[in-house]
Amino acid sequence: MAHQIVVHVWSDIACPWCWIGKQRLEKGIELSGKDVAVEYHSYQLYPDASSSEDRSYAQALADIKNANIDDVVPMIEQVAEVASAEGLELNWQNAKHVGTFLAHQFVYAAKAHGNTAEEAAELGGKAFERLYRAHFSEGRNVGDTDTLLELAEDIGLDVERVSAELESGEHANSVRSDIRDARSLGIQGVPFFVVGGKFGISGAQPPQVYADTINRALAEIQYARAQEVPVEIPEITSDDGGVDRP
Repeated sequence: MAHQIVVHVWSDIACPWCWIGKQRLEKGIELSGKDVAVEYHSYQLYPDASSSEDRSYAQALADIKNANIDDVVPMIEQVAEVASAEGLELNWQNAKHVGTFLAHQFVYAAKAHGNTAEEAAELGGKAFERLYRAHFSEGRNVGDTDTLLELAEDIGLDVERVSAELESGEHANSVRSDIRDARSLGIQGVPFFVVGGKFGISGAQPPQVYADTINRALAEIQYARAQEVPVEIPEITSDDGGVDRP
């Protein structure tokens, strides 16, 4: 089905609020009653993180914030409670703090399986969802190639093709381009949503916020299109058989 509007989303797999925001956006789309295409873009919160990190997520976050781990744990638990209310499971004890650059390339490998722009966008969203679950719920290393190939099989991708693309770095520049675009837009944190090219939404907002913004953006787009249509004044036949213009 053709979409009426596009929402562009910048996210990182290492960001729990991005996963929460994804769920809330999907609820907001349902509330809006509109046909919405969602295009996911790459962002890295921790670009220097290793692909084989040994630290726990809590310890890594404490180190990043230059804080004591005992001060970080309550923050993490609070986020886990918010996620749980959205039906998401965050197992902080098992989550691994790893670099996500390869995982973002995996998302683009998934997109490449789409035959149309809409199919590509849907596969990108599907890949992000699987990565979030693997990272936060299952405690798997999403910076590891073998893990990513297992996830590729899970979501029905051609594993050999994905393997070749990850090995060659075919999609690395697409990831870098997304990150550059984020900077040019002034995005300093994720999740970040650009709705119909009209409005930006920062953070994981309530579903109604997304629904209202989608409808508002669509109304503006439709109004702009209507203004572009030339007005044709109809001819009116007069009583004497002639043709008048009003």
